[in-house]
Amino acid sequence: MSAEDDAMEVPVPVRVKGVYIAGSQGNSPAPVVLLEDEEARIVPIFVGLSEAISIHHALSGELAPRPMTHDLFISVLESLCASITNVLIDDLDGGVYYARLTIKSDSKQCEIDARPSDCLALALRAKAPIEVQEKVVLEAGISKSDVEKLTSIENYLQ
Repeated sequence: MSAEDDAMEVPVPVRVKGVYIAGSQGNSPAPVVLLEDEEARIVPIFVGLSEAISIHHALSGELAPRPMTHDLFISVLESLCASITNVLIDDLDGGVYYARLTIKSDSKQCEIDARPSDCLALALRAKAPIEVQEKVVLEAGISKSDVEKLTSIENYLQ
């Protein structure tokens, strides 16, 4: 493997910039979560509407009256003395993102293949770091002008 290939496999720390809706009036809403790295590069992750709402709630600190699926998962992990240590979005193939969730307990650590939307919702609740492979950032990154065309999910939910 060359040094250039190695550089493409470097995980880049990101933060969730927000949850938005792509698409114009008349089209079905396309929820998108924007991830941003320290260099202000932005990666869009298209998700389902229920996952977008879950991620939005985690970002804003809103609690549902009853536990939602992602809240339940965190509660189960806590009851088993396990925690999410990190999330890595590690591939993009044919427009589909792939991610891994790392879970650690007292005796074991494991990586689980999971949808990026679920990984993001869980990482936010667990306050776990989120990373994206450099090759994915380079392939999927969008411009600031693309971001300006999006609508905040808060406007959509009103």
